[in-house]
Amino acid sequence: MKSTLFSIIFSFLFLPVFSQGIAFENGNFQQLLATARQQNKLLMIEVYLNGCPHCAALAPVLQEKKVGDFYNPAFVSSKIEANSAISKELQQQKGITYPEFPLLFFFDANGQLIHQAAPAERHTREEFINEVIKHGNEALTPAMRTTNYAARYAKGERGLEFLVNYGKYAKATKDVTRQSQIGNDFAKQLSKPSDMENETGFYIISRLINDFQNPMAKHFFANMPKYQKYNTAENPKAVKDAAEAIIYNTLYGPRTNSLKSSEVVAMREAMVKLGNPAKVVAPRTLLKELEAHFREKNTAAATDRFNEYRKIATMDFLDYSYIVRLFNEKAPDNSYATSLIGWVNDGAKLFKTDNTNHTKDKLADLYNDQSKAYLKLSRKPEAKKAAQEALTIAKTAKIDTKPYTDQLAKCN
Repeated sequence: MKSTLFSIIFSFLFLPVFSQGIAFENGNFQQLLATARQQNKLLMIEVYLNGCPHCAALAPVLQEKKVGDFYNPAFVSSKIEANSAISKELQQQKGITYPEFPLLFFFDANGQLIHQAAPAERHTREEFINEVIKHGNEALTPAMRTTNYAARYAKGERGLEFLVNYGKYAKATKDVTRQSQIGNDFAKQLSKPSDMENETGFYIISRLINDFQNPMAKHFFANMPKYQKYNTAENPKAVKDAAEAIIYNTLYGPRTNSLKSSEVVAMREAMVKLGNPAKVVAPRTLLKELEAHFREKNTAAATDRFNEYRKIATMDFLDYSYIVRLFNEKAPDNSYATSLIGWVNDGAKLFKTDNTNHTKDKLADLYNDQSKAYLKLSRKPEAKKAAQEALTIAKTAKIDTKPYTDQLAKCN
């Protein structure tokens, strides 16, 4: 009798532990993939962020019996914190990033990402459970997987929910060109101010718009006070973060090599309006401004911009070294040369022998670039003196002297 009673108690206490919720396993990506392959299952990895309230809301749902009963037979599952070493390894190996949290990534037996989902919180627990199971069903259905989104998009599918999911997938897989295309689709559908300013509109602007010239972005920057309501105690910088993300993605996105100087200036001014000090903003946009001026064959504007920058920025020897080389290589005419001679003199004063990054070869290059500028002004005596200085430094540093002897020869 005692044995039977003990068995009943044991079953009551321990059986539910094994039958409720998703059975998460530990290990790195390759270990988890091997387990999934061995069990002939797909691999599901949940990525969560410590302190994320949405992740905290999802956690108990993943431990619901109904969810476990669906996921455990079909998937080997694991959960990783976004800043963990395993997470960083996953991002590097699969070339992915995290557009938001929490995220579910699904992989096939070959380790290929086949589906991605971001479970949305629902009003009731049952709805939330069904939301999580829905994403698992989509991962099991090839036609519904995010890897099939490109084909659906090519066939003309443009529903708002589809575009949101496709936009998040494009962002996670770093497909910035497709992100821009989807951003234009959003702008066509959400063209009214009320559409752009409501909660859905701000969500799309803050997460899925990556171009400063997108109509939704233009409206956002022109009507910033209307969006301040989306700053919350949970995220008091939501609006500022969204604005800076759009600017950053524009500066380094698909149009980075075709940006107009006026666009870059507008983005710099927008960042200052967001409350960032001008001297903090300037380094973020300087190179893009100079490159744009060079493309527009406006060397004078590039020269003026760098001279303005020098007045507010804290310059280092390496900064001068890089900018001087950039002007000598990219400027479409020689109008900058006189200014460059002074830049070299100022930069050389900042060279410090106790700074391991201030190497002699860079100092030699700096004077060599000064020599080139003198030659462009037909000032051969000064060019020869600068080239000789560069050669002397190179010999002292015991580095290859050929670039400097070649420049010296041009000065004779």
